[in-house]
Amino acid sequence: MAAWHVIECFEGKDRDVYGRLAALGFEVWRPVLKVRSAARWVGKPLEANKRKARYVPIFGRYLFIRIEMSDSVFSAIKEQPGVETWLCFAGSNEPAIVPDELITHYRNFKPERVDVTIAYTRGDIVKALQGPFATLQGVVERVDSKGVVCVEMSIFGRPTPIIFPVGHVELVEHGRRPPIEHDVRQRPRKRA
Repeated sequence: MAAWHVIECFEGKDRDVYGRLAALGFEVWRPVLKVRSAARWVGKPLEANKRKARYVPIFGRYLFIRIEMSDSVFSAIKEQPGVETWLCFAGSNEPAIVPDELITHYRNFKPERVDVTIAYTRGDIVKALQGPFATLQGVVERVDSKGVVCVEMSIFGRPTPIIFPVGHVELVEHGRRPPIEHDVRQRPRKRA
């Protein structure tokens, strides 16, 4: 009787193994997630930046395959280029069986799309929650409809615009613009 099993591939070879096994007629499943990323360049407006989609495997280098297990199938698949091993029960060489209900659940699962509510306006004071600027406060300069907030923060004694996703900042105060502390030590100007 056919059952679902898991194959572990070498790093970066899961796509090749998937294509090879599918071409041989096996029922193989490689769940992927479509991820959109934007390359941002300093000095360019947000609309000019390039957005591209790429597919990221959800379970990393693991593939699911539905087969009737036999010694010949076991060794034939294990000998395929790019296949590292079978996912086995602890302490044995017997490949683990994945329940059909689990595969059905993962195939039918569609995460709900969450609309980002942007509650910031120009002049609001926000605090960074993550990253190297965590706990620093700044002033919102602009917010776009895609959930990107440009915050002006005092870094190294001068105002610097920094871009954050909406979920990475927290509102501290509405609409009052605090003075950004500048370096009080001014360098003498050279006379020509």
